Amino acid sequence: MMDIRSIGVIQHSSLPNIQLLILPGLGGDHRMAHSQLTLPYECITPDYTPFEKGESLVDYSYRFFAHILNVHTIDLNRPFFIAGYSLGSAVGIELSKYLRVRGLILIGGPMNGREIRLLPRLFGKYVCWWLPLWVYRAAEIFVAPVMRMVSGISKHEIRLAGVMYHELARGLFREAYRSLVEWPGAPVDLPYIRIHGELDQIITCPKPGEHILVIPRAKHLVGQARPVPVNGAIQEFITRVMAGEA
Repeated sequence: MMDIRSIGVIQHSSLPNIQLLILPGLGGDHRMAHSQLTLPYECITPDYTPFEKGESLVDYSYRFFAHILNVHTIDLNRPFFIAGYSLGSAVGIELSKYLRVRGLILIGGPMNGREIRLLPRLFGKYVCWWLPLWVYRAAEIFVAPVMRMVSGISKHEIRLAGVMYHELARGLFREAYRSLVEWPGAPVDLPYIRIHGELDQIITCPKPGEHILVIPRAKHLVGQARPVPVNGAIQEFITRVMAGEA
């Protein structure tokens, strides 16, 4: 079982040049990864492409995989890891089917849509997909109060969340939310770590275990609210994988 008290910032002078793909959560873009850009790896932070209407997360991830290869320089001869926040965890699991990935880092994300808590899951399954897009635009005024309630992030991070939501395509939010709730999950057959906030109101917090680090008193956006222990856990995990210990 992982203990947060043992997590620190690790210095890496002997690690090879590692690439780390960091996928944003629902409502975010590449700027969501700024707290993890201090990690000693080459970080690749893509934005999501639009979802097609009714598209499954499995089908979307396959298209997104092709987009990443076309737009970003990924050298599969180098050690390659995927990290994802929330929705990005699910996309990362699906992408690992197509990319030669050394390990997965799932930050506040589910292993399947059933792990989303009841109220947000019901909203995604029965409500979000039929709401007109103007409703999502009008909902901008609720971003800040909702973020204060569910995220545990700073005022600066809340302002950034509002900017990202404002600039996000409304259809992407709607379709991505629906597809995540419907996602059945997929087997993970490679080293992985789940980093989760103890007080997450969106995703059910898993019990601490060999692959699971629970950060006390943290909420859903644990990567932005608690970057020091999260970054320390990421570095420790990658070090262990590279040493063949994970």
